[in-house]
Amino acid sequence: MVSSVVDQAINFESDFPSKDIKEQTESNLLNTKTGSVSSKQKSSHQIMEHITLKGTDLKVSPICLGTWQFNDSAKDITWPAQTAEESKAIVDKCFELGINFFDTAEAYKNSESVLGKALEGRRQDVVVATKFGFREGPSTPPYNAEQIDEAITKSLTNLKTSYLDILQIHFPSFVKDTKETVAELERQKSLGRIRYYGLSNYGPKNMKEFMEEGGKPVVNQIGYNLLWRSPEHAMIPDCLKYGINLMAYSPLQQGLLTGKFSQLSDVPEGRRRGKLFSKDSTPLARHGQEGCEQEVDEALKKLSEICKNANVAMSAASLSWILQQNGIEVVITGASSPQQMVDNCKTVQLDNDVIRQMTEVTETLKQKIGLSLDQWAPVDRCE
Repeated sequence: MVSSVVDQAINFESDFPSKDIKEQTESNLLNTKTGSVSSKQKSSHQIMEHITLKGTDLKVSPICLGTWQFNDSAKDITWPAQTAEESKAIVDKCFELGINFFDTAEAYKNSESVLGKALEGRRQDVVVATKFGFREGPSTPPYNAEQIDEAITKSLTNLKTSYLDILQIHFPSFVKDTKETVAELERQKSLGRIRYYGLSNYGPKNMKEFMEEGGKPVVNQIGYNLLWRSPEHAMIPDCLKYGINLMAYSPLQQGLLTGKFSQLSDVPEGRRRGKLFSKDSTPLARHGQEGCEQEVDEALKKLSEICKNANVAMSAASLSWILQQNGIEVVITGASSPQQMVDNCKTVQLDNDVIRQMTEVTETLKQKIGLSLDQWAPVDRCE
């Protein structure tokens, strides 16, 4: 069952134990991660409470809007066309919900510009994170200090702002020299062009090397969900050890955990490129591996049954499961409409038993995936 009132701490222990959740008063809670406010709010929507990211003064919503799909009608292999007006409507809905955290990247084509326009007049009320690297796709050469400076200038222009709250390195492969990169990021902080910097898709080895060169990242953004649990082996424990905030992207595995696909062949081709699918599933795949389709299919069927018995939507259960894992501070979720943004905020407090069941039925898949943190490349870029 699903508890609307938390009357016990989550204490299930596996490789990666769930975090203790404080007892909350009985009400229809929007987000149990932060002890969110009740349905007695005057707003037509419940307002999400904010957390302070460790090592910063940034107060953010634990749900962050990912804006890869803000493409200004220029669809790509992953996302359909979305107009700037549709994107702004989603941002407006975020403000109603109390979501003040937005993630973008120079690699997301028109995303920075669309987001910048949508935030005009409201920039001071939000926290914006962007990333450099990947500008030309996977073959983008590593950046030197001058190119990092140029990327920041471009992002500031696109986002119509004088500062970036968090600048992240999209992948470790986009750094030419770690020591030079750290020095440049610190210089940009001293200039006030960035407030903090962080990492994205960094594995334990990459992160250790970055910190050994004097780097002080405040976040690491990783792919993490019920179907992709490889970060539990080492990445999440290391971030906990070093006090680095973890931001989980693809919490619904690009739609697989929404419950809307009755079979894997229904998943759009652009979302079948990862290692969960066979290399033969689509010519767009470049990982060259056999995939885990049988294990994924079995896990989804079992998760569907668990959610049905618990009387909770799979998407809500999947997001809630992540937020109840130790070490995860923020979940990054996209949205194709304002209503989907509302739906993506419908997290619940899951019982110990539901947490245990969801963890158990995805354990076989976790073991087959192994230590790989990179869903797409033939050689893991996240070491």
